[in-house]
Amino acid sequence: MTRIDRAKILATISLVLIVIGAVGVDQVTKIMSEENLKVWAHAENLRYYQGKPHYVWATSTTQPPRGSDTFYLYFGFNYVRNQGAAWGMLSNLDDKIRIPFFYGMTLLATLIIFYYLWVTPLGHRLARFALVLILSGAIGNFADRYRVGYVIDWIDVKWNIFSWFYHFPNFNVADSCISIGVFLLLIDTIILEAIRKKKLAHT
Repeated sequence: MTRIDRAKILATISLVLIVIGAVGVDQVTKIMSEENLKVWAHAENLRYYQGKPHYVWATSTTQPPRGSDTFYLYFGFNYVRNQGAAWGMLSNLDDKIRIPFFYGMTLLATLIIFYYLWVTPLGHRLARFALVLILSGAIGNFADRYRVGYVIDWIDVKWNIFSWFYHFPNFNVADSCISIGVFLLLIDTIILEAIRKKKLAHT
């Protein structure tokens, strides 16, 4: 076995471990959210439920009124069922359309990520790590749709900055993996790729 073969094997094992770890943390936290933050849920209609907010940290004990210029940042937990895409988009689609659509989109995204992992050189570590984070997030949210029919969101953030109050849509670990992965991929594409091309031009 050559040195390159060993590097490929180690890189593959590392990426698989990252996926297992990220998806594991995502699923465990979602199950804990459902067990501890869900107040009640309808036995048949998944859209009827109630979660309870759980305060973790905030810059102030009271939320400033809307329009106030007081800086405010809140972080907590709250159980939310998302039957759509990011920020609840397409959640009102009929189940006969919504479920196959998201299954198909997840499969397509997974195939695309695997393709880019295959063609991305081992030396582009940040890009490969970013792709694995995105893959982990896609698998984590797909596992929810397959297991319970919706995605569990539980991280609750809101802020007030310069009179702008915004309650960010609830999200989860899988969403965080996707967001961080996309951000890192942009860094690799815009910054690191330019550096690599510059070095290549000077060789």
